[in-house]
Amino acid sequence: MNRFLDLLKDKREEIIQNSIELINIPSITSDREKCKEALKFVLDKAYEDGIKISYTKKRDCGVVELGEGEETIGILTHVDVVDVGDINKWQSDPFKGIFDGKFVIGRGAMDDKCPTIIILSILGVLNSLNLKYKKKIQFIIGTSEEELWTDMESYKNEYPIPNYGFTPDGGFPVHNIEKGYGDIELEFEINKNNELTSFSSGNSSNTIPSYGELILDKITDKEKNKLLSLEKMKDIKIAVDKNRVNIESSGKSSHSSLPQNGDNALIKLCKWIKKEKILNDSFNNFLDFIMLMDGDYKGGNLGFDNSVTYKNGDFIGETFINPTLLRLEDNKLKLILNIRHKYGVTKREILDIFHKLKDKYKFNFNLNTDSFLPPLYVDSKNGVFEMMNSAYEEVMGEEGGFALAGGTSYAKSLPNTVSWGPVFPGEKDTCHQENEMMSIDSIMKCAEIYGRFLYKAAVEE
Repeated sequence: MNRFLDLLKDKREEIIQNSIELINIPSITSDREKCKEALKFVLDKAYEDGIKISYTKKRDCGVVELGEGEETIGILTHVDVVDVGDINKWQSDPFKGIFDGKFVIGRGAMDDKCPTIIILSILGVLNSLNLKYKKKIQFIIGTSEEELWTDMESYKNEYPIPNYGFTPDGGFPVHNIEKGYGDIELEFEINKNNELTSFSSGNSSNTIPSYGELILDKITDKEKNKLLSLEKMKDIKIAVDKNRVNIESSGKSSHSSLPQNGDNALIKLCKWIKKEKILNDSFNNFLDFIMLMDGDYKGGNLGFDNSVTYKNGDFIGETFINPTLLRLEDNKLKLILNIRHKYGVTKREILDIFHKLKDKYKFNFNLNTDSFLPPLYVDSKNGVFEMMNSAYEEVMGEEGGFALAGGTSYAKSLPNTVSWGPVFPGEKDTCHQENEMMSIDSIMKCAEIYGRFLYKAAVEE
């Protein structure tokens, strides 16, 4: 074990460099070719280390295998990333990774490219030591975690399922409970002003939008002067170019599972539009509906009940629901609400709530079944999970335990799988934010924690 850990520490510079090279591939989840390029980068590195690699038939998922035994430990990561958000808020190019001496910075640094390289490095060191194994390790790398998880379907159709596992795509300690996930698509009929050419926010359904935009084109001088005379709210900007007016709201992006860390620019923009009566009455239902979530990201005004937060003595949290994506298409406003529902909330309950709301606010809706995932609950009383917790406690010198994860992860895609790291308690979670980063201290702590666990769980002494 000691020699293994010493060799792993020596991988520090290589981990930094490989993480930066992986960040440099702009593998936004909608760009399938770049996602495949990022996947190939990871598997090529494993192949160079002499480890067995394979792809699914669609090449949308890669598998790196090490060891042998009757049982298999699965590790799931992904190389696709969300879009950059507001590019003006980045202090460096999001797809030109940098190391500033303390942090690896770039889109995907924390979610999930540095963790991917950490696991890859651990397997490389293990493979170099000519060890005997009591369990097989299967490292599963996906390319559509930020979207529809079609990669996991490909994997499950073509490979045997691990007995248990983890994904380093959340936080410490061990998260054996996860909220559910759903995207609810709403459509509002409006009578669009001829001048209105854009009304939008956000660039991914699982990110709190950091910008909102309303564009009015070909307006009269009288209309332009009226707009310029309106009282400005904080973070609302009005730019005029001849007879074109661009109204922008600025907020703060965050992962939609952590709305308290963000500032929703769409809500901010709608609040100002409603106050100043910028748009005609046909927009009132939409604006009134958005205002139900002003200051209430837990869905209480929509009808969600968060009075029960424990189940069988375990904390299951509260349901969060937030408006994220908005687009104007002809005479329709198309809105996506992202929901993170607590354990016990069913699809039927969610549909019933929106059926009650649709008549009052005059919208059509659809719960995207492709993206819908029920909450996760894994029994923590398992020797492998207890071994994970022990590895954390040995490295950190503090109590670990089992907890709820507010987000959703690949843990939901396989049985007996939990979310475990890489974000430490009290550490800033920069996933889906501008200037996403992961500190080298955290990277090396994760390497030791995951390394200790995999060595103890899979290697014969």
